[in-house]
Amino acid sequence: MTGYGADTVIYANEMNARPHLEKRLQFDFLINTVRPRKRYNKWLKAETVDVLATVQEYYGYSIDKARQVLPLLSADQLEQIKNKLNRGGK
Repeated sequence: MTGYGADTVIYANEMNARPHLEKRLQFDFLINTVRPRKRYNKWLKAETVDVLATVQEYYGYSIDKARQVLPLLSADQLEQIKNKLNRGGK
């Protein structure tokens, strides 16, 4: 796991499993269970749109399908696809 409060995931999951509890009970559980500490985690960034658009155009896929296929393609394959779709010009 890469950040996002790895030490708090189990506690959050416990509260997600019990949505019927009052909000105050959930708050009291979390405030008394999770110990204070600095949790400065980096935000996940969206995948670059140009790479997705290139895969979409080359294969004729939807955005969802292109996102599924993107991890399967190597950097060399992506470069080849970009070169094939290059139309020239400025």
